[in-house]
Amino acid sequence: MNIVLSRIQIILAIILVYLLGSLLALTACDQKSISLRLIQEHVIPEIAKNLSGLTWNAETNTLFAVTNEPTLLFELNTQGRILRQVVLDGFKDTEGITHIEGTYFAVVEERRGTVCIINLPAQAESIAHESAWCLELDAASPRNKGFEGISYDPATRTIFTVRESRPFQCIAIPLDAHYNPGQPIIVPLPDVPVRDIASIIRDPDGSLWILSEASARILHLGPDGQILKTYRLPSNTRRIQAEGITRTPDGRLFVVGEPNIFVEYAEK
Repeated sequence: MNIVLSRIQIILAIILVYLLGSLLALTACDQKSISLRLIQEHVIPEIAKNLSGLTWNAETNTLFAVTNEPTLLFELNTQGRILRQVVLDGFKDTEGITHIEGTYFAVVEERRGTVCIINLPAQAESIAHESAWCLELDAASPRNKGFEGISYDPATRTIFTVRESRPFQCIAIPLDAHYNPGQPIIVPLPDVPVRDIASIIRDPDGSLWILSEASARILHLGPDGQILKTYRLPSNTRRIQAEGITRTPDGRLFVVGEPNIFVEYAEK
């Protein structure tokens, strides 16, 4: 009996140390975090629920977003107004989207554990799953805790996707000249002080932006993994479930969240 109790005590002690470590990390993060200024916040009435991933298309100067159920893709202007809607036919749980170049995008299906590259012509009203190049990450998660954030790095022609929950994991997917995905590679990801990773942005300089819905934080990490800045989401917008983030080349920061909220922030 004493041996059993000792083992239980050891397990409880390990759990306590882990929780205290997480709490201290979050506290340290809070102490040096920067507040964001709210520029605009809108409900998108045409979207009923489940607004998720977001990306910027520098070629059209517009935003593209997805909902995970129903599986739809939207093109938006910088005021959050819908310019067009595209049905993602046969897709499932589309949580993230990133623009590659031209009419090519990549979306991540969280529950299937796949990254799909799609061609989205300007007049397209529907994209069939069968027409996409899909790569299984061997990480399908029926509990909705799989890969969610996704971003494309044009400098290396590589797609990056990140697991939403701990243990966090980042996978790099190189593309060839015809946008065919190569063999996925697990790349190191620092132990960031957030509870989840909802969305990411990979900048051309190698830095990484992380949106955490559960921690109501945005982290900016340098190429070496060091935290450059931590931003607190303003308290008047924490009621949204922040799910997608993107930046424009001139530094405008956009966030979308469930059920159908569109937000723009700036550093104070």
